[in-house]
Amino acid sequence: MDTDETSRSGDAVTLVHEELRELILSGSLPPGQRLTQRELSDRLGAGRTPVREALRMLEAEGFVVSRANYGITVSSLDLHEAEELFAALLLLQPPLLARAAREISDRALRRMAELSAVMRALPQEPRDFHRDHTEFHTLPQETFGPTLSKVIGDLYRRLSRLQRFYYRGRRIPAFAQELDLAFLEAMQAKDGARARRVQELHMLNSAIGLITDADPWHEFGPLIDAAAGVGIHIPSASGRMLTPPVQVTWAEPLPGYRPVATGYAVDVTPDQAHPQEDQRLDPL
Repeated sequence: MDTDETSRSGDAVTLVHEELRELILSGSLPPGQRLTQRELSDRLGAGRTPVREALRMLEAEGFVVSRANYGITVSSLDLHEAEELFAALLLLQPPLLARAAREISDRALRRMAELSAVMRALPQEPRDFHRDHTEFHTLPQETFGPTLSKVIGDLYRRLSRLQRFYYRGRRIPAFAQELDLAFLEAMQAKDGARARRVQELHMLNSAIGLITDADPWHEFGPLIDAAAGVGIHIPSASGRMLTPPVQVTWAEPLPGYRPVATGYAVDVTPDQAHPQEDQRLDPL
């Protein structure tokens, strides 16, 4: 196979992968639906080979499941998986933002500002909002290194399906855009501590909001444990259920920091918005 033919084959696989992924994200291929290469080839007007390769890619990303003697089906939506994905992100991404704030490129900051303006300007379709929102939060990963970037990128991709499914037809909370703006301003100011705090608050709001909206009786575990591991206390009721708004406390106050008013996880850490006045005595 020559270079041009190889390139065309790769382009076909990429196109089919993107089309199938969008059909799953939009709900056109719902959880549990069985997929056959023949039906997908007919639906997409594509050859069997690119469809087969695209399905392998989707399986690696967690969008489809292949089972012996049954075939391939669209993965089910599992709130326990969603909680674990959010817990993993909470442990991995925010602690890396101190370095990212120092080293992020001007190009990445400009792109973050562009995306923030677009998301705040006009209501977007859920597909467009989640695409822009994911890009916005993954731009600082240019400082993380290839392995961490891939791991975190995979977590975001797997969560995007759950977010798209549960928030179809719903309004994106206004405070989500305010959190994005606060995160952007912290990154522009090279303030890694503030960027980390905003991102942690954002992740907790996203996790608690998505999961409790879908199942108010969900019993949390990994998210509460992961939060405790990074110095965040999430009080839970009997059975580890959470009822928004959840009052969340950080172990370390951040002097001068004023948290965004949010709806699912509220930062009530004391003495961080008003740092103590300088107590030094004036010289005689």
